Amino acid sequence: MKKFISFLSVSVLGGAIALIAYTQWLQPKLQIQNNSISENPIVFPVNYLNNVNNGGSNVDFTTAAEKTLHAVVHVKNTTTSKGYTTYEDLFFGRPQNREQVGTGSGVIISPDGYIVTNNHVIQGAKSIEVTTNNNKTFTAELIGTDPGTDIALLKIQ
Repeated sequence: MKKFISFLSVSVLGGAIALIAYTQWLQPKLQIQNNSISENPIVFPVNYLNNVNNGGSNVDFTTAAEKTLHAVVHVKNTTTSKGYTTYEDLFFGRPQNREQVGTGSGVIISPDGYIVTNNHVIQGAKSIEVTTNNNKTFTAELIGTDPGTDIALLKIQ
């Protein structure tokens, strides 16, 4: 019991010393900026009432939705990653291969099956499946990506 109390007191003392050292020397110093607020703030008059009556509220998107309904597809990708499946594996096991599924959307841009989607949707994908609006599922091949613009091109097989 004496060993436990001495161990506990040394731990508390060490923690207190570490906390004091951090607050005194290691913690970044906050610099207070004294910015004055101008007496005359800049104000722009806005008339929201006239903006509502400009015809924006009468827009009907049903025609546009009907025309593009069959061009939008669901993109499903499957990746494999290593990780621990349980808390016990974290300490006593090896990382296991796990299959992960990601989803997104895309747009068919040509009759021969080219599809544009986002790069982050298919990045690192092992397999890619595309489901059309009529619930037909196709395997897709990755043609190319541009991570800078987050665009990817797929082709239905």
